[in-house]
Amino acid sequence: MTLQIIRETKTMFKNARDYGPLNVYMRSQRTMLFSAGTYNLLASATDLNNLRQMLAQTNYHEIIGSEMVKDYPNLIEIDRRLTQNFVDQFNSFRKFVPPRSQQFITAFGSRFFLNNIKVILSGLYGANRFEDARGMLISLSEEENRQTESLFAAKDVPALISRLENPALRSALEKVIGEYRYLDIVYPLIIAIDQFYYNSLCNTMQSLKGVDYRSAKRFFGAQIGIQNLEIILRSKAFGIQPAMVKKWLIYTQFCPLSQQLLERFLAAQDFEETFKLIKEETAFKDLANRLITNLETGLTPLANFDLYADQHIVHIANSIFRGASFNITIYPAFFFLKEIEIRNLRTIILGKIHDKASEEILDKIILL
Repeated sequence: MTLQIIRETKTMFKNARDYGPLNVYMRSQRTMLFSAGTYNLLASATDLNNLRQMLAQTNYHEIIGSEMVKDYPNLIEIDRRLTQNFVDQFNSFRKFVPPRSQQFITAFGSRFFLNNIKVILSGLYGANRFEDARGMLISLSEEENRQTESLFAAKDVPALISRLENPALRSALEKVIGEYRYLDIVYPLIIAIDQFYYNSLCNTMQSLKGVDYRSAKRFFGAQIGIQNLEIILRSKAFGIQPAMVKKWLIYTQFCPLSQQLLERFLAAQDFEETFKLIKEETAFKDLANRLITNLETGLTPLANFDLYADQHIVHIANSIFRGASFNITIYPAFFFLKEIEIRNLRTIILGKIHDKASEEILDKIILL
């Protein structure tokens, strides 16, 4: 027993040494995120000009810059600037990540390049205007920018897939190209990218030890679980056959939902049965209760699903900051919260452009 205590104490001190600087900086940045009071204030702005005045007192004034001064701001450009700053901040704080966790953070950060691919795919398919895709792309490393330019030059979706330099990613998209053509929606390709991302991330999570492993498993496991639920639920809304959907799910030891349970969700006859199963059989009871309320109040079954799902992950992210957080998950947890803040800001700006009431805007805000 004494030896175990000694080992645990040594591990604790090692984690404190390795993650001390990162812990300090992430906690410092966490205190700078908008509070509920700030969101109430911004949402209560009388108009877009009043919102401009309020944002002038925040760090976002310089980030958004001149675009916010225009009578008709370009939302795509605002979004690009916010996202670019987010990515730049992510890369800036990487210097505080200890060597033992750099591979994991590299896998986590790969989602930025993958998101560029999603943007181009959506543009090629027509889900977004292709001419807008250029403005939505994020500048990354020199190598990633080179690959992005190559993909952007593709004439169609098959050509883009053939240009992918990562053979595993290319293979993942090639496997669903038939489903993309059959369903005539870009959704299978987007899911394939997410599946590739989470599988890659989980492979690196395998090498984490101790509290690093446990905290990462809890945080990302919840995201994978919700991702699988979303795939199943949205596929039900589209009327896609379960046999096809089954291939899209992310099967990993980090998912808190077993394959057997996922198949029960797939086999459920309707949304009501599925929501009840989620409530009874998973840790996502809060999400299920809100979806059940949608049915009871006459809303569409998946109304505000993203909002409810993100709120669940926000709760987990915030819990990582409680107590001593000498583990790597404090890094992705902070940047998840930061990403939510950016989404909230987009919601407020869009609401003021369209003269939405403050109550309507606040209903779409995820409190941090």
